[in-house]
Amino acid sequence: MSDKNTSAAKQEWSHFIESENIGTRLIEVEISPPKEVIPALCKRLNLYGINNLKTLFEMQRDGINKIIHVKGRLSADVLQKCIISVEPVQESIDEEFNAWFADPNSAVSFVKAKRERMSKKEKNEQPIMEEQEDPEDIIDGKIDLGELVVQSLSLSLDPYPRADGAEHEAQETALDDAPEGTYDNPFAALKDWKAKEDKK
Repeated sequence: MSDKNTSAAKQEWSHFIESENIGTRLIEVEISPPKEVIPALCKRLNLYGINNLKTLFEMQRDGINKIIHVKGRLSADVLQKCIISVEPVQESIDEEFNAWFADPNSAVSFVKAKRERMSKKEKNEQPIMEEQEDPEDIIDGKIDLGELVVQSLSLSLDPYPRADGAEHEAQETALDDAPEGTYDNPFAALKDWKAKEDKK
């Protein structure tokens, strides 16, 4: 899920967990961002506000291929910008997400190993691998749960938030500002044409 090329220095909030502390027994961790990073998160996600953001993680390592499965349940109240009026639009989010991580020096999935031996043409003909078959690399022995939350929150946001009545107002404004000869329906155009014909 995360961008493998993202630099930790550019991230607004990080909450690291040592990968060696994640074993084959399920462990749970709940995290929330400190208040001082909220403005930076709002700027990154183009939001007016973020409240009550928290995530409960369940983490477990596969005893065979050593891949770590991270399951999260994210909840938050956010204020988005209406795409028409830029007024605040409130949204409550309650979403689950999954991610998989592996040490780049450890065993990889059979599917990924097989794909890496394929030619470029063969790879293009193959379906895209599932996330668990192509886990993210563990960097310096740590997994950044904070960045994972931010990326998951971004994917959970409504891509087209609209304030109540914003669409109707926008249509009326567009018609009011339209140049002469622009009509909202064909009957209006017909009426204007008939009036011009009667004057001839």
